[in-house]
Amino acid sequence: MTHDKIIIAVGGNIYNSEGVHPMQICDNAINLLNDYHIRVVKQSKWYVSEPIPVSSQPKYYNKVIIAKSMLNEVQILNTLHNIEEKFGRIRNITNEPRVLDLDLIDFFGIIRNNNNITLPHPRAHLRRFVIEPLAEIHPHWTHPIYKNTATHILENLDNQNVKILT
Repeated sequence: MTHDKIIIAVGGNIYNSEGVHPMQICDNAINLLNDYHIRVVKQSKWYVSEPIPVSSQPKYYNKVIIAKSMLNEVQILNTLHNIEEKFGRIRNITNEPRVLDLDLIDFFGIIRNNNNITLPHPRAHLRRFVIEPLAEIHPHWTHPIYKNTATHILENLDNQNVKILT
């Protein structure tokens, strides 16, 4: 069965060791997904946001993608982590600057919370940099737990200094 409601948030806020811009790193990672049997079917525009929590870190570049795959949710999450590592992501400190961040936001509406995975992403509905691009490409997406659409969630979030890049 092909799952075509895989929602992934993509972002980054630091250049890699070769001086590649975070947006290019993210685009390169998105292009690599196909090699791992994850086919991107839709992408949002780019958004720029302040770090959460507020800090002196550089701003983040964010987008959301919708993908299809035959992989299950744990395989998708492991693949995302492998791609992050391939691009130089090291997980040391929570909320640290990152060259690449790939978050599995939703997998076909499944609700799961165990040692392997938490779905939907536990903070996605609180993050404008996730919900605004998601509402752009899938306004009727419904949060599996709270049962609100992306558009409704967005209407109730504060600005959080998220700006669309044109």
